[in-house]
Amino acid sequence: MTRARSAAALAACAAVASLLGCARSLPPPGGPVDATPPSVLATSPADSSLRVPRDGTVELLFSEGMDRASVRDNVRLFPPAGRPGYDWSGRRFRVTWGESLRAGTTYQVFLSGRARDLRGVLMGRPSLIRFSTGDSIAPGAITGVLRAKTLTRQGVPILLFPDLLGARPDTSYAFEPAYQAETDTAGVYAFAGLPLDEGFTVHAFYDRNGDSYFDGEQDVLASYGEAVRLTPGRALADSINLTAVDPRAPGILSGSIVTPDSTARFRIEIRAAADSSVVAKTERLGPGTFAVRVPAGSYRVSARRLATVFRPARPGAVAPAAPVMTEAYTILDPVVAVGPEEERGPFVLTFPPGAAAAPEAPPPPEPQEDSR
Repeated sequence: MTRARSAAALAACAAVASLLGCARSLPPPGGPVDATPPSVLATSPADSSLRVPRDGTVELLFSEGMDRASVRDNVRLFPPAGRPGYDWSGRRFRVTWGESLRAGTTYQVFLSGRARDLRGVLMGRPSLIRFSTGDSIAPGAITGVLRAKTLTRQGVPILLFPDLLGARPDTSYAFEPAYQAETDTAGVYAFAGLPLDEGFTVHAFYDRNGDSYFDGEQDVLASYGEAVRLTPGRALADSINLTAVDPRAPGILSGSIVTPDSTARFRIEIRAAADSSVVAKTERLGPGTFAVRVPAGSYRVSARRLATVFRPARPGAVAPAAPVMTEAYTILDPVVAVGPEEERGPFVLTFPPGAAAAPEAPPPPEPQEDSR
Protein backbone atom coordinates (compact mmCIF):
# COMPACT_ATOMS: atom_id res chain seq x y z
CA MET A 1 0.00 0.00 0.00
CA THR A 2 2.82 2.34 0.84
CA ARG A 3 4.55 1.55 -2.42
CA ALA A 4 1.35 2.32 -4.34
CA ARG A 5 0.96 5.66 -2.57
CA SER A 6 4.58 6.56 -3.37
CA ALA A 7 4.04 5.74 -7.03
CA ALA A 8 0.90 7.89 -7.10
CA ALA A 9 2.74 10.77 -5.45
CA LEU A 10 5.54 10.57 -8.01
CA ALA A 11 3.03 10.51 -10.83
CA ALA A 12 1.31 13.61 -9.42
CA CYS A 13 4.63 15.45 -9.14
CA ALA A 14 5.48 14.54 -12.71
CA ALA A 15 2.11 15.84 -13.89
CA VAL A 16 2.58 19.15 -12.05
CA ALA A 17 6.10 19.50 -13.43
CA SER A 18 4.77 18.84 -16.93
CA LEU A 19 2.11 21.53 -16.53
CA LEU A 20 4.62 24.04 -15.21
CA GLY A 21 6.95 23.25 -18.07
CA CYS A 22 4.20 23.97 -20.58
CA ALA A 23 3.35 27.24 -18.86
CA ARG A 24 6.89 28.59 -18.91
CA SER A 25 9.72 27.73 -21.26
CA LEU A 26 13.19 28.20 -19.81
CA PRO A 27 16.57 27.78 -21.51
CA PRO A 28 18.49 24.68 -20.39
CA PRO A 29 20.80 25.46 -17.47
CA GLY A 30 24.47 25.74 -18.25
CA GLY A 31 23.93 26.18 -21.99
CA PRO A 32 25.62 28.84 -24.13
CA VAL A 33 24.25 32.38 -23.83
CA ASP A 34 22.44 33.57 -26.96
CA ALA A 35 24.31 36.74 -27.96
CA THR A 36 23.38 36.67 -31.67
CA PRO A 37 21.59 39.90 -32.64
CA PRO A 38 18.15 39.44 -34.18
CA SER A 39 17.56 40.56 -37.74
CA VAL A 40 14.82 41.13 -40.30
CA LEU A 41 14.74 38.15 -42.69
CA ALA A 42 12.10 39.36 -45.14
CA THR A 43 9.68 42.22 -45.69
CA SER A 44 6.47 42.81 -47.59
CA PRO A 45 6.62 44.91 -49.64
CA ALA A 46 10.27 44.27 -50.47
CA ASP A 47 12.74 47.14 -50.43
CA SER A 48 12.50 49.42 -53.51
CA SER A 49 9.06 48.08 -54.48
CA LEU A 50 7.01 50.25 -56.85
CA ARG A 51 3.26 50.85 -57.28
CA VAL A 52 2.49 49.65 -53.76
CA PRO A 53 -1.27 49.89 -52.96
CA ARG A 54 -2.11 52.99 -51.00
CA ASP A 55 -4.16 50.98 -48.50
CA GLY A 56 -1.52 48.28 -48.11
CA THR A 57 0.27 47.10 -44.99
CA VAL A 58 3.90 46.39 -44.14
CA GLU A 59 5.07 43.07 -42.70
CA LEU A 60 8.44 42.18 -41.20
CA LEU A 61 9.64 38.63 -40.53
CA PHE A 62 12.24 38.41 -37.75
CA SER A 63 14.91 35.77 -37.31
CA GLU A 64 13.70 35.01 -33.77
CA GLY A 65 11.12 35.96 -31.18
CA MET A 66 11.20 39.68 -30.42
CA ASP A 67 10.42 41.91 -27.48
CA ARG A 68 7.22 43.26 -29.00
CA ALA A 69 7.17 46.52 -27.07
CA SER A 70 10.70 47.40 -28.22
CA VAL A 71 9.72 46.78 -31.86
CA ARG A 72 6.53 48.81 -31.55
CA ASP A 73 8.34 51.73 -29.92
CA ASN A 74 11.11 51.84 -32.52
CA VAL A 75 9.29 51.49 -35.85
CA ARG A 76 8.35 54.59 -37.85
CA LEU A 77 6.86 55.41 -41.26
CA PHE A 78 8.23 58.46 -43.11
CA PRO A 79 6.51 60.61 -44.18
CA PRO A 80 3.98 59.93 -41.38
CA ALA A 81 0.55 58.61 -42.43
CA GLY A 82 -1.75 58.76 -39.44
CA ARG A 83 -1.95 56.67 -36.31
CA PRO A 84 -0.26 53.25 -36.71
CA GLY A 85 -1.73 49.90 -35.74
CA TYR A 86 0.26 46.77 -34.89
CA ASP A 87 -0.41 43.04 -35.14
CA TRP A 88 1.79 40.02 -34.34
CA SER A 89 1.70 36.44 -35.55
CA GLY A 90 4.66 34.55 -34.18
CA ARG A 91 7.76 36.20 -35.60
CA ARG A 92 5.74 38.21 -38.13
CA PHE A 93 5.03 41.86 -37.36
CA ARG A 94 2.40 43.81 -39.30
CA VAL A 95 1.94 47.58 -39.36
CA THR A 96 -1.07 49.47 -40.68
CA TRP A 97 -1.83 53.20 -40.75
CA GLY A 98 -4.97 55.18 -40.12
CA GLU A 99 -4.79 57.06 -43.41
CA SER A 100 -4.32 56.01 -47.01
CA LEU A 101 -0.85 56.60 -48.38
CA ARG A 102 -0.34 59.47 -50.80
CA ALA A 103 -0.16 58.77 -54.53
CA GLY A 104 3.25 58.95 -56.24
CA THR A 105 5.14 59.15 -52.95
CA THR A 106 8.24 57.34 -51.69
CA TYR A 107 7.83 56.00 -48.16
CA GLN A 108 10.32 54.59 -45.70
CA VAL A 109 9.65 52.12 -42.90
CA PHE A 110 12.45 52.60 -40.38
CA LEU A 111 13.14 50.17 -37.52
CA SER A 112 15.78 51.35 -35.07
CA GLY A 113 18.65 49.10 -34.06
CA ARG A 114 17.42 49.52 -30.46
CA ALA A 115 14.73 46.86 -31.05
CA ARG A 116 15.67 43.70 -29.14
CA ASP A 117 14.82 40.01 -28.94
CA LEU A 118 13.24 38.14 -26.03
CA ARG A 119 16.63 37.78 -24.32
CA GLY A 120 17.29 41.52 -24.53
CA VAL A 121 19.88 41.32 -27.32
CA LEU A 122 19.73 44.47 -29.48
CA MET A 123 19.48 44.36 -33.25
CA GLY A 124 22.34 46.86 -33.30
CA ARG A 125 21.76 47.80 -36.94
CA PRO A 126 18.59 49.53 -38.15
CA SER A 127 16.34 48.08 -40.84
CA LEU A 128 15.00 50.28 -43.64
CA ILE A 129 12.38 49.52 -46.30
CA ARG A 130 11.80 52.00 -49.11
CA PHE A 131 8.81 51.69 -51.39
CA SER A 132 6.77 53.94 -53.63
CA THR A 133 3.10 54.25 -54.40
CA GLY A 134 4.20 55.59 -57.79
CA ASP A 135 6.47 54.46 -60.62
CA SER A 136 9.86 55.39 -59.12
CA ILE A 137 11.81 55.82 -55.89
CA ALA A 138 12.71 59.40 -55.04
CA PRO A 139 16.41 59.96 -55.93
CA GLY A 140 17.46 62.32 -53.12
CA ALA A 141 20.18 61.29 -50.66
CA ILE A 142 22.10 62.84 -47.75
CA THR A 143 25.21 61.25 -46.21
CA GLY A 144 27.72 62.29 -43.60
CA VAL A 145 29.69 61.43 -40.46
CA LEU A 146 28.99 62.21 -36.82
CA ARG A 147 32.14 63.26 -34.95
CA ALA A 148 32.34 63.21 -31.16
CA LYS A 149 35.03 63.10 -28.45
CA THR A 150 33.23 62.02 -25.29
CA LEU A 151 29.79 61.13 -26.66
CA THR A 152 29.11 57.87 -28.48
CA ARG A 153 29.08 57.80 -32.28
CA GLN A 154 27.24 54.50 -32.79
CA GLY A 155 23.47 54.13 -32.93
CA VAL A 156 22.78 57.86 -32.66
CA PRO A 157 19.50 58.99 -34.27
CA ILE A 158 20.01 61.44 -37.15
CA LEU A 159 16.89 63.50 -37.78
CA LEU A 160 15.77 65.51 -40.80
CA PHE A 161 13.29 68.36 -40.36
CA PRO A 162 11.79 70.60 -43.07
CA ASP A 163 13.84 73.78 -43.29
CA LEU A 164 10.57 75.75 -43.08
CA LEU A 165 10.67 75.04 -39.32
CA GLY A 166 13.87 77.04 -38.92
CA ALA A 167 17.47 76.15 -38.20
CA ARG A 168 16.57 74.23 -35.04
CA PRO A 169 13.36 72.27 -34.37
CA ASP A 170 11.06 73.29 -31.54
CA THR A 171 12.27 71.37 -28.51
CA SER A 172 9.19 72.00 -26.39
CA TYR A 173 7.36 68.90 -27.65
CA ALA A 174 8.13 65.37 -28.83
CA PHE A 175 10.33 65.24 -31.92
CA GLU A 176 8.44 64.34 -35.10
CA PRO A 177 11.08 64.41 -37.83
CA ALA A 178 10.38 64.16 -41.54
CA TYR A 179 12.93 61.32 -41.82
CA GLN A 180 15.23 59.39 -39.49
CA ALA A 181 18.42 57.33 -39.76
CA GLU A 182 21.06 55.98 -37.34
CA THR A 183 24.84 56.05 -37.31
CA ASP A 184 26.95 52.91 -37.67
CA THR A 185 30.02 51.95 -35.62
CA ALA A 186 32.12 54.60 -37.41
CA GLY A 187 29.54 57.36 -36.97
CA VAL A 188 28.48 57.22 -40.64
CA TYR A 189 24.85 57.84 -41.56
CA ALA A 190 22.95 57.83 -44.87
CA PHE A 191 19.51 58.86 -46.10
CA ALA A 192 18.12 57.70 -49.44
CA GLY A 193 14.77 57.93 -51.21
CA LEU A 194 14.38 61.62 -50.30
CA PRO A 195 12.24 63.98 -52.39
CA LEU A 196 13.85 66.70 -54.49
CA ASP A 197 13.19 70.42 -54.39
CA GLU A 198 12.86 70.31 -50.61
CA GLY A 199 15.19 71.59 -47.90
CA PHE A 200 16.10 69.85 -44.66
CA THR A 201 17.95 70.63 -41.48
CA VAL A 202 20.11 67.79 -40.11
CA HIS A 203 20.50 66.99 -36.41
CA ALA A 204 22.05 64.30 -34.20
CA PHE A 205 19.80 63.68 -31.20
CA TYR A 206 21.19 62.18 -27.97
CA ASP A 207 17.99 61.26 -26.17
CA ARG A 208 19.62 60.13 -22.94
CA ASN A 209 16.44 59.30 -21.05
CA GLY A 210 14.65 57.83 -24.09
CA ASP A 211 11.46 59.88 -23.76
CA SER A 212 11.52 61.42 -27.29
CA TYR A 213 11.57 64.90 -25.74
CA PHE A 214 14.51 67.26 -25.62
CA ASP A 215 15.63 67.78 -22.03
CA GLY A 216 18.15 70.60 -21.92
CA GLU A 217 19.70 69.28 -18.71
CA GLN A 218 20.39 65.80 -20.11
CA ASP A 219 20.00 65.57 -23.88
CA VAL A 220 22.26 66.86 -26.64
CA LEU A 221 21.20 68.12 -30.07
CA ALA A 222 24.06 68.59 -32.55
CA SER A 223 23.00 70.42 -35.71
CA TYR A 224 24.48 70.99 -39.15
CA GLY A 225 25.17 74.66 -39.72
CA GLU A 226 22.82 75.27 -42.65
CA ALA A 227 19.85 73.80 -44.46
CA VAL A 228 20.48 71.14 -47.08
CA ARG A 229 18.41 71.53 -50.27
CA LEU A 230 18.17 68.66 -52.74
CA THR A 231 17.56 69.57 -56.40
CA PRO A 232 17.70 67.73 -59.75
CA GLY A 233 21.21 69.16 -60.13
CA ARG A 234 22.21 68.10 -56.61
CA ALA A 235 20.32 64.95 -55.73
CA LEU A 236 23.15 63.75 -53.44
CA ALA A 237 24.42 65.92 -50.60
CA ASP A 238 27.46 64.20 -49.14
CA SER A 239 29.88 65.18 -46.37
CA ILE A 240 27.08 66.67 -44.30
CA ASN A 241 29.15 66.11 -41.17
CA LEU A 242 28.03 66.80 -37.61
CA THR A 243 30.07 67.49 -34.48
CA ALA A 244 28.54 66.58 -31.12
CA VAL A 245 29.87 68.22 -27.95
CA ASP A 246 28.67 67.32 -24.47
CA PRO A 247 27.98 70.69 -22.77
CA ARG A 248 28.61 69.10 -19.37
CA ALA A 249 32.00 67.69 -20.30
CA PRO A 250 35.06 69.38 -18.73
CA GLY A 251 37.67 71.40 -20.56
CA ILE A 252 41.42 70.89 -20.20
CA LEU A 253 44.06 73.46 -19.27
CA SER A 254 47.55 72.20 -20.07
CA GLY A 255 51.05 73.55 -19.75
CA SER A 256 54.53 72.95 -18.42
CA ILE A 257 56.79 73.92 -15.52
CA VAL A 258 60.18 75.23 -16.64
CA THR A 259 62.84 75.23 -13.90
CA PRO A 260 66.39 73.99 -13.22
CA ASP A 261 65.19 72.58 -9.86
CA SER A 262 64.75 68.93 -10.75
CA THR A 263 63.93 67.88 -7.17
CA ALA A 264 61.56 70.69 -6.21
CA ARG A 265 57.82 70.12 -5.98
CA PHE A 266 55.35 72.47 -7.67
CA ARG A 267 51.63 73.00 -7.12
CA ILE A 268 49.55 74.21 -10.08
CA GLU A 269 46.32 75.98 -9.14
CA ILE A 270 43.37 76.90 -11.37
CA ARG A 271 41.32 79.76 -9.90
CA ALA A 272 37.98 81.05 -11.11
CA ALA A 273 38.32 84.48 -12.71
CA ALA A 274 35.12 85.73 -11.08
CA ASP A 275 35.84 85.02 -7.39
CA SER A 276 39.41 83.64 -7.23
CA SER A 277 38.23 80.39 -5.63
CA VAL A 278 40.43 77.37 -6.30
CA VAL A 279 38.63 75.14 -8.79
CA ALA A 280 41.33 72.53 -9.39
CA LYS A 281 44.95 71.85 -8.50
CA THR A 282 47.67 69.32 -9.15
CA GLU A 283 51.29 68.78 -8.14
CA ARG A 284 54.37 67.57 -9.94
CA LEU A 285 58.05 66.94 -9.14
CA GLY A 286 60.55 69.00 -11.10
CA PRO A 287 60.06 70.39 -14.59
CA GLY A 288 57.54 68.88 -16.97
CA THR A 289 53.98 69.01 -18.26
CA PHE A 290 50.62 69.10 -16.54
CA ALA A 291 46.96 68.87 -17.58
CA VAL A 292 43.99 69.82 -15.39
CA ARG A 293 40.31 69.15 -16.13
CA VAL A 294 37.93 71.97 -15.20
CA PRO A 295 34.30 72.86 -15.86
CA ALA A 296 33.75 75.22 -18.77
CA GLY A 297 34.48 78.79 -17.69
CA SER A 298 37.15 81.47 -17.28
CA TYR A 299 40.23 80.95 -15.11
CA ARG A 300 43.63 82.17 -14.00
CA VAL A 301 46.50 79.69 -13.96
CA SER A 302 49.24 79.91 -11.33
CA ALA A 303 51.90 77.74 -9.74
CA ARG A 304 53.99 77.83 -6.57
CA ARG A 305 57.13 76.04 -5.56
CA LEU A 306 57.16 73.86 -2.44
CA ALA A 307 60.41 73.80 -0.46
CA THR A 308 61.82 71.15 1.87
CA VAL A 309 63.25 72.47 5.16
CA PHE A 310 64.99 70.29 7.76
CA ARG A 311 64.58 71.25 11.40
CA PRO A 312 65.97 69.21 14.31
CA ALA A 313 63.18 67.74 16.38
CA ARG A 314 65.43 67.32 19.44
CA PRO A 315 69.12 67.44 20.15
CA GLY A 316 70.90 64.67 18.37
CA ALA A 317 67.98 63.86 16.00
CA VAL A 318 66.90 65.06 12.60
CA ALA A 319 63.18 65.50 11.79
CA PRO A 320 61.75 64.07 8.56
CA ALA A 321 61.53 66.43 5.63
CA ALA A 322 58.41 68.61 5.84
CA PRO A 323 57.01 70.44 2.78
CA VAL A 324 56.45 74.14 3.38
CA MET A 325 54.92 76.70 1.00
CA THR A 326 57.40 79.20 -0.36
CA GLU A 327 56.64 82.62 -1.75
CA ALA A 328 57.85 81.65 -5.21
CA TYR A 329 54.83 82.19 -7.52
CA THR A 330 54.35 82.26 -11.24
CA ILE A 331 51.01 83.56 -12.43
CA LEU A 332 49.67 83.53 -15.95
CA ASP A 333 48.26 87.04 -16.24
CA PRO A 334 45.62 86.64 -18.97
CA VAL A 335 42.27 85.13 -18.06
CA VAL A 336 41.83 81.87 -19.96
CA ALA A 337 38.39 80.84 -21.23
CA VAL A 338 37.82 77.14 -21.93
CA GLY A 339 34.71 75.39 -23.24
CA PRO A 340 33.40 71.82 -22.90
CA GLU A 341 35.78 69.23 -24.41
CA GLU A 342 38.14 72.09 -25.34
CA GLU A 343 41.86 72.08 -24.53
CA ARG A 344 43.67 75.39 -23.96
CA GLY A 345 47.41 75.67 -23.76
CA PRO A 346 50.16 74.81 -23.45
CA PHE A 347 50.96 77.51 -20.87
CA VAL A 348 54.57 77.91 -19.71
CA LEU A 349 55.20 78.68 -16.03
CA THR A 350 58.87 79.51 -15.41
CA PHE A 351 60.72 79.35 -12.08
CA PRO A 352 64.32 80.51 -11.46
CA PRO A 353 66.61 78.39 -9.26
CA GLY A 354 65.05 77.89 -5.83
CA ALA A 355 66.00 79.91 -2.75
CA ALA A 356 64.90 77.31 -0.26
CA ALA A 357 66.82 77.06 3.00
CA ALA A 358 69.68 74.60 2.95
CA PRO A 359 69.23 71.64 5.26
CA GLU A 360 71.04 71.91 8.56
CA ALA A 361 73.96 69.54 9.02
CA PRO A 362 73.23 66.68 11.39
CA PRO A 363 75.16 66.64 14.69
CA PRO A 364 78.39 64.62 14.79
CA PRO A 365 78.05 61.07 16.10
CA GLU A 366 78.58 60.60 19.80
CA PRO A 367 81.84 58.90 20.81
CA GLN A 368 81.51 55.27 21.72
CA GLU A 369 83.28 53.57 24.68
CA ASP A 370 86.17 51.28 23.95
CA SER A 371 85.00 47.77 24.88
CA ARG A 372 88.46 46.35 24.93
